Amino acid sequence: METSQATNLLRVLGLLPGPGPARLKPRLPRTAVQISSGRVAAIRLARGESGKGGEARPVLAAHQETSLPEGVVEPSLTEPNVPDPKPVAQAVERVLSAVAPRDSRLSVVIPDGAARVSILGFTRMPASRQEVQQLVRFRMQKVLPFRIEEAVLDCHLLSDLASPEPEFLVALIQRPILWQYERLFTGGERVPGLVDLESFNVANLARVSWNGEGSDSGDRALVNVAEGYLTVLFFRDGRLNFYRSKSFGPGERREPSRFHAAIRRELASCAAFYREHLAGTGLIRADFRVAEGDAETVLAAAGQELGCAGRLLDVSRAVTLPPGSDAADPRWQILLPALGAALGRKA
Repeated sequence: METSQATNLLRVLGLLPGPGPARLKPRLPRTAVQISSGRVAAIRLARGESGKGGEARPVLAAHQETSLPEGVVEPSLTEPNVPDPKPVAQAVERVLSAVAPRDSRLSVVIPDGAARVSILGFTRMPASRQEVQQLVRFRMQKVLPFRIEEAVLDCHLLSDLASPEPEFLVALIQRPILWQYERLFTGGERVPGLVDLESFNVANLARVSWNGEGSDSGDRALVNVAEGYLTVLFFRDGRLNFYRSKSFGPGERREPSRFHAAIRRELASCAAFYREHLAGTGLIRADFRVAEGDAETVLAAAGQELGCAGRLLDVSRAVTLPPGSDAADPRWQILLPALGAALGRKA
C-alpha cells in the first residue's frame, strides 16, 4: 500500500495524530454540563468576532451552577456514582433551563475518579483500531477492579505514526457507571454528544491558552485540584507522557491543613517519578486549575515540590468572558472543565 493510502486509512481508523478529514471531524456541542461531587454547572458558548489572527474566539454566552446535597454524587470505579439520580437530574434540568433551554445536544463532563486512565506502550503499531482495543483489553483485564467485559473503552495514539514503540492514552469506565451519568439526561430529550473526564477538558482549555507560547517544546505540568481529588499530567514537547489521579478522604477535605498537606505529598511523589522514570531535567511551566482549597497555598506548594512556579489557568485566554467579568474570579476555575469541553477539539 502506498504511503498516502496508508496515512488516509489510519486517519479513518482514528490511529493517526492530528485532525482527520473534515467530513470525519465531529462537531462537538457548544453547551456543556459539568457534574462533580458538590455541584452541577452548565455553560454555553457562542461564536465571537474574529481577532487579529482571523480566528473567532468563542464568547461565554451563559453559565449557571447549583450545589448538590452531600453524597448524591460519589465518584468511584466500581460503586454507584449516582445512587439517587432524582436530585442530580433535577439540578441538571435547572441549570440547562437557564443556560440552553432549547439545546438538545450537549457535552457532559464527569469526575476523573469514574474511570481508569493509563498510558500503555506497545512494541509495534497495531494494524487497526480494533486490534488496539483487543490489546488494551488483554493488558488491562488483570489490573481493573471490574470485569473487562463490563468496560467501555476509548483510546488515543500519543506517539508519532512512525514510532517503533507507540504509546496510547487509554480510558476505561464500567458500563453501568457510564449509564448512571447518561440517564440523567434521558428525561428531557437531551443527547450527550460527548461524555468525558474533567482533566482531559482542563487540558483542552490549557492547550488553547498555550497556543503561540511554545507549547510544543519542553516539559510542562498541568494540575487539576478538583472537588475531592487531584490529577497531575506531564507533557513533553506537547505530548502527554504522565497521568495520575488521587482521591482525598472526607477527613482530608474537612481540614484545610490536612488537605493542603495531601496535595503537597502527591505533588512531591509525581515530581520524584518525573525525575526518576521520565528522565525529567526541569519543568518550564506548571499550570493549575484550583476548584477546592486555597489557590495561593496550592501554588506555593507547586513551587517547592515541582521546582517550577505554579500559576492558575486564565480562561480569558481561551474564551471571551461576559462584559465586566474579572478573569481572577474563582467561579471560572470551577467552570473551567465545562469550558474546555465546549471549546471542541481544535487544540
